[in-house]
Amino acid sequence: MKLECISIKGTGNTNEDAYVISQADQVYAVIDGVSSLVPYENRFGQTGGAIAAELVKRKLEIMPPDAVLSDYLTFVNEKLRELMRESEIDWKQKEALWGAACAVVRVKEQHIEYAQTGDCMIFAVYEDDTVRPLTFPQVSLLEQNAIARWEDGIREGLSTRAELHERCKDILIHNRYQANGSGGYGVLNGDAACADFIEYGRINRIGLKALVLATDGLFMPRPTGGKEPGWEETVLPIVHKGLQRYTDELIALENNDPECIRYARFKKSDDKTGIVVNLR
Repeated sequence: MKLECISIKGTGNTNEDAYVISQADQVYAVIDGVSSLVPYENRFGQTGGAIAAELVKRKLEIMPPDAVLSDYLTFVNEKLRELMRESEIDWKQKEALWGAACAVVRVKEQHIEYAQTGDCMIFAVYEDDTVRPLTFPQVSLLEQNAIARWEDGIREGLSTRAELHERCKDILIHNRYQANGSGGYGVLNGDAACADFIEYGRINRIGLKALVLATDGLFMPRPTGGKEPGWEETVLPIVHKGLQRYTDELIALENNDPECIRYARFKKSDDKTGIVVNLR
């Protein structure tokens, strides 16, 4: 079994992504830390998102071999709640909570087990290059409203990312309050309701050649006013070119659009973490 992994900081001060490669137990995960909208850093300069991602990473690395993945993520969520309580985080402010999206797989001889929350993604790739998303980017439906307003701003003549972000700020705060709620999205943020929003399952390995795990920073962006790229436009280049080359080309695209005009998005460059598990 051949593995490829990459984790690159975006335009933020720190990389709030993390990953797990536990070959002994055949457990692999990508984690995307979600910083609070209320600024927070610990004495080591870590944001809430980075702290949450690191906690999820540490717990997954010591996960018992017989643990049920969805149940274990619920356990990790409880540990995150305890950590925030120790740091006196205000539970009445959802925008103050630390969080993490996560996608984790466990590879067995005849099947794959998986669990996910947030907008980290898991893809099964078959011998004929069929791409099968095992998960759904849960935040994407809410973000569509913010992206639509962003594109309206571009059409109205706004030309900087800062101006466009300010135009969408109220929607982004509103979206944060939809975490682990009906009509919202699932995320590990200490809220007990998270357990109801963890997606999980199992597939067999027949015809399967690779698994691709990715945080949202690796997704091929949609051109402003254009069609949303299919998952094949992200996953197959990763499989065929390799993670490094795909990531280099994506970063070049982002660097050529620093104000997020040609490709509407909230950051010039988000943190990027991916794992490819080649099963053949």
